[in-house]
Amino acid sequence: MAEVTKTNSRNAAFLVAIWAAVMATIFVAFRSTDLLRLPSLVGNLGGGPLFGSGIADPFAAVITALVIGFSWFCLGSFIFSFLPASDERASSFEVDIANKAALGAAAYSLGWCILGLAGLYNSIAASFSVLLGILAGVYAFTRKNGAKASLQDDGKRTPFNVVLKVLIAVPLLLSLISSLAPPTAKDTLLYHFSVPKQFIAQGGNAFIKGNIASYLALGTEMQVVWARLLGGFISERAAEAAGGAVVWLFFPLLLAAVYGWAREEGISRMWALIATVLVSCIPTAYHVAASGYVDLALSLFVVLAAHSLLKWLRTGNTRSAILLGIFLGAALSIKLTTVFVIAAFVLVVLLWARNPVATAPGSDTRPAGNVLARSGVMALVLAGVIASPWYLRTWAETGSPVFPFYMSIWPGKAPGWDVERSNLFQGMNSQYGGVQTHPENYLIAPLRISLAAQPEDANLYDGVIGAMFIIGLPLVLWAAWRRELADGVGSLLVVAGVVYLFWLFSSQQLRYLLPIMPLLAIATASAADKLKDGAMRNAWKYSLTAASFIAVLTAFAWFSMKAPLRVALGGETRDEYLTRNLDYYPSYAWLNSESKPDEKTWLINMRRDTYHIDRPVFSDYIFEDWTLRKMVWEARSADELRQRTREMGVNYVLTRHDFLFNYDRTTLVDDRKPRSENEAKLKIAKEFLLDPARTVRSDEKFSLIRIDK
Repeated sequence: MAEVTKTNSRNAAFLVAIWAAVMATIFVAFRSTDLLRLPSLVGNLGGGPLFGSGIADPFAAVITALVIGFSWFCLGSFIFSFLPASDERASSFEVDIANKAALGAAAYSLGWCILGLAGLYNSIAASFSVLLGILAGVYAFTRKNGAKASLQDDGKRTPFNVVLKVLIAVPLLLSLISSLAPPTAKDTLLYHFSVPKQFIAQGGNAFIKGNIASYLALGTEMQVVWARLLGGFISERAAEAAGGAVVWLFFPLLLAAVYGWAREEGISRMWALIATVLVSCIPTAYHVAASGYVDLALSLFVVLAAHSLLKWLRTGNTRSAILLGIFLGAALSIKLTTVFVIAAFVLVVLLWARNPVATAPGSDTRPAGNVLARSGVMALVLAGVIASPWYLRTWAETGSPVFPFYMSIWPGKAPGWDVERSNLFQGMNSQYGGVQTHPENYLIAPLRISLAAQPEDANLYDGVIGAMFIIGLPLVLWAAWRRELADGVGSLLVVAGVVYLFWLFSSQQLRYLLPIMPLLAIATASAADKLKDGAMRNAWKYSLTAASFIAVLTAFAWFSMKAPLRVALGGETRDEYLTRNLDYYPSYAWLNSESKPDEKTWLINMRRDTYHIDRPVFSDYIFEDWTLRKMVWEARSADELRQRTREMGVNYVLTRHDFLFNYDRTTLVDDRKPRSENEAKLKIAKEFLLDPARTVRSDEKFSLIRIDK
């Protein structure tokens, strides 16, 4: 019998290995543009000296980010010391750090929002913010806040654990280096960095003409404002790099929270490290941390909110309920999609309220259902209060707190936006994943986002997760089916499942799934850690680790594509780096150096980049040829277009035209009109934008023309 059991165990382990190998192979097969080109891409890292005189700026940026991070922790510790004490079981050291740092970050974000409303974006406010945090921390460290001692370590330090730590460290290091480079990612150039830069220039967070993103909730961007002001004491380059570094800080805090939470759930050190590896090695997580995107900050607050939710459900303590409200409010101040998370949390509360007398892990007694309902409502109210300044600010200006979204439901009004564009924007977001043309993608989305997804491709989700989670999915589902997961871990699956369904039927941008990936990672590690069979444990351990290693190589390929190492170390200038990575940057550089400071440029189809140009600009938000299309159909000649452009106060027009005049691809064509009329309009646009007599510079993709007054 023992021999039969051993044989069955080996067979099952072999099937796990085969499953993992197939998934990993499929993943690699789809990586023809990055991973499979890695040997040649690595050569991009050279090409000149690594170090140069510019190294002082990125170094100062790192110091600035660390000062801000320390201020977060200090202020968070101060606030934490005033929260009601609780009898909850011990928290891990890592979760304690993440909780307090995130608490401080949330408080500073709210504070900088208020400072912006008062027009106080200046270096004095930035310096005072640091001083305030440190003084608050000194006071907090002298108080007893009732915190429990950290969980005891299991003492196991093995060579395999060292490998896992390296897999965690490599994406962190690569993303830190990339975050110090000049920004090149689309949304960062549109608003994550562009809006803070303009806020500082105008001294407050008044709405920016032409940039509809300035009406959004900008919780994380407040940290960029603060970092840029502090870095500005050194140089403009240090200010820019400090913005990237401070957003990067949310990545290590997120990983600390994942590891610490896993340990709190009784998961062994090795499997807690594997859970952390699963999150750190997601290629899109690297991209977000490297690019100044806010999704990992959102993920941190969602994860800590979920952690507080479970503690509150298990014990009913007030401290966890307050933290739940604060972290949900901080998440809501970053993105409106947090409402999906709130809906998932409400469902979990309802499920727990049905069984108020059960006992949770750690021998804590669950509170009664009416207590949960009352505390839950208060937590949601607190979340709304914390996030409200952003939405009230927008509501007062536009007439809608959710502007620029859902204007057909809740009308709002602002220059440069209307119901038609709002509906088009929603339609554009719904195109991610290609479900409009291939409805079957709804069913196979887990496979596609894990294996076939690609960055910079809306049909393929604009990112990729890696094979790790799809490999571990059967293990998690089997454990859930057999009810072998702790009730807390099962609740994580409920949250992840509900958020995934909302994502599936809204905008399938891969970045929007990042907040639930830590929850799935903890569930995967928990299911594996409960396996009794040694062969099966090893099969899952090595399969998940190998898939994570492949994902890290993919992230390294992305790193090599941009090759930010030399610019981060000062060996390459900012202009050289941007010229390599942004094909339109030479035109921006020309405008920055050759045009007059007060001369305005009209940008058409320029990747939404209003960041790298230091001259007044006009640019349509998202739909970047909207004004051009309207003017072309109203004009009867190129001369009329020029005259109307002069009336707009425009001196230069910079256009990406390689697809603009392609009849089958251009947005200038009106399908309701006959082809002859459309071709006539295209001819007018071409004569206007490609006029040799007014061309300053041009190539096969871009054209810069001068509009004579």
